[in-house]
Amino acid sequence: MAIVKERISRFQRDDYLEILSQSDNGSWELRLPPPLQQHQPELEQLLGKVFSGCHGSIENLALAQQMSLNWCVSKCRAAGVNLEDCWVEAS
Repeated sequence: MAIVKERISRFQRDDYLEILSQSDNGSWELRLPPPLQQHQPELEQLLGKVFSGCHGSIENLALAQQMSLNWCVSKCRAAGVNLEDCWVEAS
């Protein structure tokens, strides 16, 4: 967990929160960096299982954002890509 906190401190927290946001109609929208977009259905399925029927609260959104960030860190690590490089490509 310390590694994730260290990496997050190097970037704007808002950049990471953009991974998962809530639209005006209350649905969640994923915006993954290009290297992870091919895996988006996997994250959508995971979020769907965990948060089935309870998308509404701000606490659930914050938890889902953290979960999405952790998933991104894991995917980057598995692919041998630095997390920082994913966001550089997205810029």
